[in-house]
Amino acid sequence: MNQQQDHTDFPSVPKRSSGRRWILAAALVAAVGAAGLAGASYADEGLAGMHGGGHHHAMDPASVAKHIDKMIDKVAPDATAQQKARLKEIATAAFADLKPVHAQLRDAHKRVHELLMQPVIDRAALETVRVEQVQRLDTVSKRLLTAVEDAADILTPEQRARFAEHMQKRMH
Repeated sequence: MNQQQDHTDFPSVPKRSSGRRWILAAALVAAVGAAGLAGASYADEGLAGMHGGGHHHAMDPASVAKHIDKMIDKVAPDATAQQKARLKEIATAAFADLKPVHAQLRDAHKRVHELLMQPVIDRAALETVRVEQVQRLDTVSKRLLTAVEDAADILTPEQRARFAEHMQKRMH
């Protein structure tokens, strides 16, 4: 495959030719688990992270950066300083791109709650919110996949194999 990636929805993602894609099937599954690395699970100013067991806690930008560093050390402990810097750049850009989408997801969740608390259930309004949420989740999925693709381009084949193994363990 040699097609041009379209990153018009995300200004911080440069256009590039597609690179190695042999790990993408695992990466797509891993993208959900790697949401912490990519920063998709953080809210706006409070930066509420979602981690094990659905626990939410506030994270300031310094804590987010520290979390990203920790995740990079966990998935690529033997990465060079240059690789780690680039991986952090990718994760930070994904976080910035997904931050407003996360706020929209959270707001829609509140909207569903409000709709369900009404005396009469407005099924059409609920369906509208559901469709919007699916579109937002598709946006998140695409952006996470782009981040994982970009990260995979930076890692060596051996590092990608260890990353895939790490993600497999987390998924089971």
